[in-house]
Amino acid sequence: MNLQQLKVFVLTVQLQKLYLVAERLGITQPTVTFHLNKLQQELGVALFQSKSYHVLKLSEAGEDLYHYAKHIAVMSDEIDVLMDEHRQMRRARLLIGSTHTPATYMLPRYIAELKRHHPQLAILLEVKPAPFIMDKIKAYELDIGIISETSIEDDELVSVPLTKDDLVVVFHPEHPFATLSDSQWQPSCLAQYPIVSHEQGSISRQLIDNWCERQQVELDVAIEVSGSEALKAAVLQQLGYGILSETAIKGDVQQGALIVRPIPRWSSERHIFAIRHKKRLITPAIRLFWEQLQRSFQIEREFYRK
Repeated sequence: MNLQQLKVFVLTVQLQKLYLVAERLGITQPTVTFHLNKLQQELGVALFQSKSYHVLKLSEAGEDLYHYAKHIAVMSDEIDVLMDEHRQMRRARLLIGSTHTPATYMLPRYIAELKRHHPQLAILLEVKPAPFIMDKIKAYELDIGIISETSIEDDELVSVPLTKDDLVVVFHPEHPFATLSDSQWQPSCLAQYPIVSHEQGSISRQLIDNWCERQQVELDVAIEVSGSEALKAAVLQQLGYGILSETAIKGDVQQGALIVRPIPRWSSERHIFAIRHKKRLITPAIRLFWEQLQRSFQIEREFYRK
């Protein structure tokens, strides 16, 4: 049994057509058949339920082999990429997954700096919800994730908090909230005026709904919007107050366009985390990006150590 045989087997299971496997590997279809036959002979078991390769349904032994072989094939590809990056950084690439807030307000600055020093580095940024990013990290489809979460407890992942990213109440300077003293600032205040709310199903909305339930507060939702920028624009137009990430409104607060206050009796502390798969090979591109974040956020912990 050798690596080429395992790669042919894995691609056969995934593509379900021998000619597609041949095209992907740049070999002939008879060569694909030869590798599959040789693999079964050497293992002494049938990997498919049919002797012909017209129906490619796995046997029980085939299912067990595929479980391990797909990881071996991925690791083999990673080794090829890693060695290629060591040989010539101009072909290196970095696959980053991020939730909306860090992707919009944090990462562009760091990606731009990385590209200035390493213009040959190809970078792909995929913006999705945190559970989706975590799943893609665990499937080895992304190199690194930058996500907003309250906590990360997953045995397959290494996670390092980069910075605090709590939700805060944000409002126009002419809003009545601006005149309230700290002693007057209570959970019931948020029920007295309309709110521009995150859409149902978003992580922020879930956290806010949980807070409302704990505080026995019912909010007056004036409008639901998708995305922090749309919500911020609605608040600037005085359609209501909003609850947004601190990171998303930092510039507007510094300019005096918006005012923020902490959510009364808020207990769900949120951070922006860097995450990776524990077993992911640390390529030079991943190392470069992490070292940049490490300098920016003054982090002591090494991301590439388990």
